[in-house]
Amino acid sequence: MALALRTKKEKVVKTDKKSFADKYNALCYRTLGKRLEPDNDKTAKLAARLRQADMNLTPGMYLARNYITALIVATASFFPYFFIFAMMIDSETWFVFTLALTAVSGAGTLMVFPLAVTSRISNKASKIEQELPFTLSELSILASTGLSPVEIVRKIAKREESVEVSGEFKRAVYKIDIEGKDIITALSETARDSPSNVFRETIWDLANMIHQGGDLDGYLRNKADDVMKSKRFSQKAYIEQLATYSEIYVTLVLLGILLIGVGAFLVDALGINVMGLTSDMLLLGLTFGLLPMAIIVIGILVSATYSRTE
Repeated sequence: MALALRTKKEKVVKTDKKSFADKYNALCYRTLGKRLEPDNDKTAKLAARLRQADMNLTPGMYLARNYITALIVATASFFPYFFIFAMMIDSETWFVFTLALTAVSGAGTLMVFPLAVTSRISNKASKIEQELPFTLSELSILASTGLSPVEIVRKIAKREESVEVSGEFKRAVYKIDIEGKDIITALSETARDSPSNVFRETIWDLANMIHQGGDLDGYLRNKADDVMKSKRFSQKAYIEQLATYSEIYVTLVLLGILLIGVGAFLVDALGINVMGLTSDMLLLGLTFGLLPMAIIVIGILVSATYSRTE
């Protein structure tokens, strides 16, 4: 008995421990987030996007975390840039380059967070749409057995195969069982917070069919076929985008970097400088600045496109 009680206490202590991210978010909210929580259309839209991305953050906490993190990154990047341009290279314009790159670091950090939210929403929507045709087929089979709409929703919510779609239906079950809402309201609110337009339209149509009555089995079968055809078409479009990104990488990145390298050697051969930069400084900027940035940008674009073609 004593061992069981001690085990329970250890589990409680473990669950009470907050991660570093939670503590950091709470600190950002106390520092700045409370002042960034006005109730207006912009914060409402941001809150909806955060719900779609499954991020348990308020708009004020999210914005405060972005601003404070960008400030920390900009401050931390100032010292390496100062050391490189003022100490190692000993450039006369070290102050300009240091401040410019520091500002770029802070601005880049601010851009990363909205892109991360958009990426999470896009990836989640892609996974939902990938699972949706098979879920609709199963829904039509369940509807043909004569189960009630509530029981059909519960069955789909318990599925372990389609994780994203079953997670959306779990939200509807939560609204029915815990919040005491009827199935039509629960489905409508679940559809409203879904990141997938196809899933949103499907659930709204399903709620209307339940409310007005009709051939639910036939509608679900036809919808499954339409979604599958749409998915095949979108996969072809994304594959074409992937080929376009490959061409951009070859033509702009590789050839552009090669031309800059040749230009640096010409600068060295002619004994001139560009904006106070020698050929060695240009090659350093090319090697540690432009080249990694170009590869990262192309990699992000290709990764985002590839995730949609899975």
